[in-house]
Amino acid sequence: MCVVALAWQVHPDWPLILIGNRDEFHDRPSAPLGVWDDGSGIVAGRDLQAGGTWMGLHAPSGRVVVVTNVRGEMPDPAKESRGALVVDLLRGAGRFADPDETDLDRFNAFNLFAVDGAARLFTNRPGPRMLSLEPGVHALANEPVDRPCPRAERLRAALAAVVDSASDPEGLLDTLTATSDPALFLLGDVYGTRASTLIAVDGQGAAHMVERRYGKGGRPDGTTMQDFRIG
Repeated sequence: MCVVALAWQVHPDWPLILIGNRDEFHDRPSAPLGVWDDGSGIVAGRDLQAGGTWMGLHAPSGRVVVVTNVRGEMPDPAKESRGALVVDLLRGAGRFADPDETDLDRFNAFNLFAVDGAARLFTNRPGPRMLSLEPGVHALANEPVDRPCPRAERLRAALAAVVDSASDPEGLLDTLTATSDPALFLLGDVYGTRASTLIAVDGQGAAHMVERRYGKGGRPDGTTMQDFRIG
């Protein structure tokens, strides 16, 4: 399970804000937020089991992508990696750098935000869709996009309040990591919130990224920050 929210072209200082929690099994290996050493220009955490990522930014272009799974279905190991879809979209290269709707069923159930000059929603539940997003605050979690999701709405409202007050979006990390709010932060020794991540890009192309990591039972496991200029 994961929950993410996107503010697109509505905050006066930060036209792009992406915030989210990654929920995963604690024994699934991952690398912390950083610049990948493969020359791709990707800045992200990394799933060391499948090699992809769940949320990241492409520093040369400013592309931003995040994916969630959709619960209720057993994953088919024969299908393509959702994390690899994120990587192709971030790089702007590879088999799925510019997918069409017929490609989306190649993957297990997912929801995805992609920002590359425009903001789009990709999903394959309840069916394949690629939708343009208007300026505003949008949120996704692990439900099909045609169903209400209280968890996504909780984070959308928190991000909307930051936009309305024109305040610093980094304060949202405290909202995401509040262990007293089980709607957003999942505690567990086997499965739970592994990382809370903020990506914010200002109108001059300066990017600010923060990742807070958590171990079993919500134990803090390090924080990483990255600041750089896109391009």
